[in-house]
Amino acid sequence: MSILNSLLLKTSSVKKICISFVASHLVLLLMMVFTLPVINDQIGTQVFDLQTFGYDVSVAESIVDNLNNETTALYLFPQLSLLDVLYPFLMALFLSSLLFRLFKITKTTSKVTSILLVIPFLAMIFDYAENICVILMITKSIEISETIVLLSSTFTVLKGVLTSIAWMAILVYAIKWFGIKIIERNKKQTMVHHPKSSGNKF
Repeated sequence: MSILNSLLLKTSSVKKICISFVASHLVLLLMMVFTLPVINDQIGTQVFDLQTFGYDVSVAESIVDNLNNETTALYLFPQLSLLDVLYPFLMALFLSSLLFRLFKITKTTSKVTSILLVIPFLAMIFDYAENICVILMITKSIEISETIVLLSSTFTVLKGVLTSIAWMAILVYAIKWFGIKIIERNKKQTMVHHPKSSGNKF
């Protein structure tokens, strides 16, 4: 955690959070505009990475069977081995840095906050694990079986669940921060309209 905290201390300024947000979403935009539409069109469904609720052997076999050499090459590079390497890292950095800043400005410290800071990077690890499984399947380096599909599908679901938890935590602590700001503003207004009496007592 000390390594993560030292990293987040350097990346949790407003400027750097904005940079990681823009960078991650530029990579996402490249995927959504250039690579994923071509692959999805070829296979007739969503790629493994976008099967939010997981998939079974029949779906995996259908995706692999519908890939031609050109689309497989595109799926491997730049989709899986470049864009989908950059995006999970940049997104994890953005989510964790934003959470770190929210915890700091709301003066929140607990074991839960430490766990929440790690969650985006766990999602990143599951994303990378999913990518490895997908590469093995689409290159036919491994036979498509219940085991590899279950692993890959589980990684896909866990990636999505953990990312959702991180976003929900951001929403909760952003609301907490807004609440604190409103209370502070109301206190200041009260002080202005009802200053403490300093006159002589009669």
